Amino acid sequence: MAIIENGYLKGQLGNLVNRKVGDKNVVQTKPSDKMRQTIWTEAAASDFGTASTAGAIIRRAFNAVHQKLHDSGMHNRLVKRMQRVLLGNGKHNPGYQRISEGNIQRLVDFQFNKNCHIYDYLYFDTTVNFATTGAISIHIPELKGDENFYWPKSCSHIVLKIEIVSLSFDKRQAQTIVSHEIELTRYSSERHEAKTLTFGLTDKDYDTILVSLSTLYLDKRNSYAFLLNSIDLNPAGIIAAHNLRNS
Repeated sequence: MAIIENGYLKGQLGNLVNRKVGDKNVVQTKPSDKMRQTIWTEAAASDFGTASTAGAIIRRAFNAVHQKLHDSGMHNRLVKRMQRVLLGNGKHNPGYQRISEGNIQRLVDFQFNKNCHIYDYLYFDTTVNFATTGAISIHIPELKGDENFYWPKSCSHIVLKIEIVSLSFDKRQAQTIVSHEIELTRYSSERHEAKTLTFGLTDKDYDTILVSLSTLYLDKRNSYAFLLNSIDLNPAGIIAAHNLRNS
């Protein structure tokens, strides 16, 4: 409230502050942080939008990998991971965070289906290297169907799938540049020799490269093949990531 003292108005009346300065009665508007809160709130919403848009781009780019057989919270988990990516190389001014300036390595080991981690079903590791020339090399160790894979009931064949996608988050574009498959047969004693797959990338109209690994479970009968993957069994994850601007 405000009071009159010796002819001067003192105190607060609504959003007005009254005070005596010399022999004058000064009335000021009370300082408010509403505008500052609005600016910071809008900036935070913008950064969340950046992460959400990036998550949607990745989700669509890997449709052939997760086949929409993922848990219901996959997109939210992906957005949360992209928020961490944004903060990977320091906290930029709110509202100005960019995926291309973050740390895309924080996306490695993201599982499209939280119910089945890819390495709970593949009993080996791959190594991915990104060369300064733009080439990508993926080393796959020696494989044997009955030793290096989980086989669900009725499954006769497994297809190990490697997918390489280039992305430009600023342009909201993604393109599959490599899709490589290795097929294995159940109960076969055949060994697939260790190999290093090398892929040369000539298109530079992107800022990020992501590599995924997944498995397709098939029940082959004569000329037919039935896909056994389901929302409870669809191991697929991102195994490598590279950001060209931070390399």
